[in-house]
Amino acid sequence: MSVLVTVPTIDTVTRHKYERLQYTGSAGVVASLEDARLVDRWRADYPGWDGEHWAFDAGTDSPGRLRPINVAVRNNN
Repeated sequence: MSVLVTVPTIDTVTRHKYERLQYTGSAGVVASLEDARLVDRWRADYPGWDGEHWAFDAGTDSPGRLRPINVAVRNNN
């Protein structure tokens, strides 16, 4: 019998969307968070996280809850 391990996924938002969220106070950089334990837990729980940005969860289950996000690299085409 094999054991299935699920790895939590990280949302990646565009730079434009991140800037809009940041403007409204709904996202930011991890340096702005006061609880280093939260960031350490995210790093352990979300191996795909770049470790730089967070946003409020807009879901209906727990609005106002922080979550880690990745921000896409801006393309200058």
